[in-house]
Amino acid sequence: MRHQGFEIPPIPPLVIEHRLHRLVCPCCSTSTCASLPAEVEPSRYGPRLSALVGLLGSAFPRSFSKTQALLDQLLGVEISRGAIAAIRQRLSAALEQPMHQAINFARQQPVAYVDETGAPTDNADGGNPNGKRGWQWVMVSAVVTLLVQGLSRSTAAAIELLGSAFGGIVVSDRYSAYSHIPLEQRQLCWAHVIRDLTVIAERPGASAEIGAELLGLQQQLFAHWYQWKDDTINWSQLQQGCLPIRQEVEATLRRVVDLSYRRSERSPWAKTVRTC
Repeated sequence: MRHQGFEIPPIPPLVIEHRLHRLVCPCCSTSTCASLPAEVEPSRYGPRLSALVGLLGSAFPRSFSKTQALLDQLLGVEISRGAIAAIRQRLSAALEQPMHQAINFARQQPVAYVDETGAPTDNADGGNPNGKRGWQWVMVSAVVTLLVQGLSRSTAAAIELLGSAFGGIVVSDRYSAYSHIPLEQRQLCWAHVIRDLTVIAERPGASAEIGAELLGLQQQLFAHWYQWKDDTINWSQLQQGCLPIRQEVEATLRRVVDLSYRRSERSPWAKTVRTC
């Protein structure tokens, strides 16, 4: 029998000191000092610490003050907000060219999965001076994943991420910022769609019946999909099998929409009609 427990050891910072000898000429009073070795970074903060500061500003967004407190309490590293800003600017400059290469590569892929979520923005006080909420956009392809921080959740921000001439399939939720994408290039994310259908099915009355019907059709669709993934059927058979399911889904949605609701209504049924 084995029992394993996990613990984090104390993490003291590793301080590497270089002492540079300085002499003053007794004849001309010229002061001469040795230079740092070429392999030594001129910054006081090494690459691993700098990378952590970068992660705390991007992948795991933290304000300047929270980044400062975390480094002090967890690692025993005292660092000013100005130093945090300087590190992030240095990292941004170093990553600018690889970032452009990654964006250009991702925009040439046949399929891209995109989404956006709220994220805090950075300034010296840990928030946005204009009171605006920040947004983190993600674009995932088979090889490259992009994370882009911005202040907008608009169509313009989506175009800035995808580019104005993206020729592949965009997989996204139903958010209106993606409505500019031609339908033949648009694939709704099924995780989001199933979530919406489940919400409908959990409402009372006619909504529950509609939701259950749509979820049943969704399960039929995925059964065909997994048959294709397992090489049980070919692509042509998949299309043929999915066509009547698609038609029935569309007919069900149209039937709900035709039943309509009062414009001012806020009932569960009205929510169902809006979603359909």
